Amino acid sequence: MMTSRRYTATDKTAWDDLVRASKNGTFLFLRDYMEYHHERFTDHSLLFYDSKERLVALLPAHETETEGIRTLASHMGLTYGGLVLTAKVGAADVLDIFDSLNRYAQENGFRRITYKPVPTIYHLLPAEEDRYALFRVGAVQEACNISCVVSLKTTCSFFAERRRFRGKHRAENLGYHVAEGTLADFWPILEGNLLQRYGARPVHSLAEMQYLQGCFPQQIRCYLALDAQGQPQAGAVLYVSQQTVHVQYGHCTPQGRQDGALDMLYFGLIERCSKETTLRFFDFGTSNEQQGHVLNENLIRQKEGFGGQGVAYATYRWDIDK
Repeated sequence: MMTSRRYTATDKTAWDDLVRASKNGTFLFLRDYMEYHHERFTDHSLLFYDSKERLVALLPAHETETEGIRTLASHMGLTYGGLVLTAKVGAADVLDIFDSLNRYAQENGFRRITYKPVPTIYHLLPAEEDRYALFRVGAVQEACNISCVVSLKTTCSFFAERRRFRGKHRAENLGYHVAEGTLADFWPILEGNLLQRYGARPVHSLAEMQYLQGCFPQQIRCYLALDAQGQPQAGAVLYVSQQTVHVQYGHCTPQGRQDGALDMLYFGLIERCSKETTLRFFDFGTSNEQQGHVLNENLIRQKEGFGGQGVAYATYRWDIDK
């Protein structure tokens, strides 16, 4: 029978070691990443042990209330955050883990659990045992966002969409080039574009992102499209996991939009990533609002113009019996 307990700071090494050895974990689950915004969430992550008291699974999670119901949520501060599993864990084991999770929730006063599985493009090995367990506990899908993902090892005809190529060639003819840059160079572009077009601000502050990049310099990278004078006109922050590159932010200036700078930047990054033998997917991220009920069709068509195809990011919930 599986047992579970709450994470404490003394578990950090064991937690991080399992994430690194797991079949579906990424650096987002390492404690140095999870805890950068610790003041916004009351962490309630869980560790799961088998009958021989071996650590076999983790659940990044926090406490919250939804509709006045005390909820254990996996993890609203992360893009995804379901069970992180070792390769030896099978389907029956995950059912036992869910039983342990339900017992823990009931004994600790939680009435609801929300759950965000790790998308399949981040699985190093097949790891959808939790999807089956969600079915078995009667979980309801409460949100589904659609991401746009380029398969880096498969030639796709959509990659030749003319509008994208025109933008790329226009920027190249104007003397643009792609180079790795600093977050400080990109952040004015990001903040200016979000404020002008959407009246919004980035999820991360510049200081937060610089802190995270300091912790994960190989996983968090910033690239710029520089004009002929060497001025940045577009940029992207990439999260690089073992086989998938995720565009955390990608924006351009009004001049860069006119010159096709972002098109050139994305084409250049996809080409670079496709040459890395370990990388398989380039994830542009989701294009939704209102938990997936609204699709930004213009935005997702833009991403599809680079060869992207759909991958679902789902959220489930179930209530705990009294």
